[in-house]
Amino acid sequence: MSSGAPQHWYGAPWKRATTVAALRVLHADASRPLDDGSTGGLTLTEIAGRAGVSRPMVEDAVDELTERELVAEIVPDPDAPRPVGRPAKRYRFRSERGYVLGVDIGIHKILALCADLSGTIRGSHRIEVSADLDKADRITAARTALKRAARASGIRLADVLAVGAGTTGPVNPHTGTVLRSPALAGWEGVNLKEALSGLGSGPVLAGNDANLGALAEHWRGTAADAQDVVYILAGHLIAVGILIDGHVRQGRHGAAGEIGVLRAARWHEVRDALAANKPIDTPELINDLATGIAAAVLVVDPDKVVIGGGVSQAGDTLLEPLRRRLYELCLFPIPVEASHFGDQNVAMGAIRLALDELEDELFTGTT
Repeated sequence: MSSGAPQHWYGAPWKRATTVAALRVLHADASRPLDDGSTGGLTLTEIAGRAGVSRPMVEDAVDELTERELVAEIVPDPDAPRPVGRPAKRYRFRSERGYVLGVDIGIHKILALCADLSGTIRGSHRIEVSADLDKADRITAARTALKRAARASGIRLADVLAVGAGTTGPVNPHTGTVLRSPALAGWEGVNLKEALSGLGSGPVLAGNDANLGALAEHWRGTAADAQDVVYILAGHLIAVGILIDGHVRQGRHGAAGEIGVLRAARWHEVRDALAANKPIDTPELINDLATGIAAAVLVVDPDKVVIGGGVSQAGDTLLEPLRRRLYELCLFPIPVEASHFGDQNVAMGAIRLALDELEDELFTGTT
């Protein structure tokens, strides 16, 4: 490697594809839930089989990964039953090698999460805010929530490798600038990358809240088994996030799915009912909500519709009449399910956004 080659948080770029293949296998193993009784980790033979390369090549790769402190040998529990014969060494991805932060900058709340590199949530912090909070104070609250989430996780900000942020309105995913924000006065034009900079040693990523909600559902939520998804974030506002082939559909201006601005869809009626804490399972409001969802369904023809936000807590009281109305409005029956994330959906999507950035660098940093 030349002296001018770029450095990464994990060291110099990889020289061998085998190392990346082994790293992918170990990272995937660390990101899955452990089965009951599982000790976790993989043997060299198991890594080689999953990576599709020879065991000697994997052994060299694991040595390199161990040297870079990305992989560690699992030390057996001395109190566990000892197997017959000499047990094979097991290795794990060191998820504690770094951390990411994710924040949902909402109208009435700011919720920050901290996760390790496997996506396991380590800590959180929530701050209640008012809708009329000014721009500077909202940014300060977001920074405070992120710092306290890191503190609750017992980590230093220097160990934070990336920060993800979600907020209402279209957001330019490249610059991190809020393009439009009818719900928050003075929020239009805020550059979240700049506003949240300095909270770690890596980049800040930003996106629309509904888009990040859809990303979270596809990652570990109700839509984990779907590729084309319409996600409805329904709380104090109603917004749509769209996934095509598992990827967020941004649109030219980052405004894909902003059906709520079309007054003919009558989502403003549902929004007003939600803001006033009125029931929305009346035939009129169900029809208004279903009409906008049907518009998205007829355009995307998704595998599934997921309802998130505060409305998701209504369960079948809302879902059953909504399913019936969508069946009448759409060409084909469409599965409609509620999110299980509660109000953490957008912050979870922000975590996934930050992890995507790191994983892109980790798995493509080859010379």
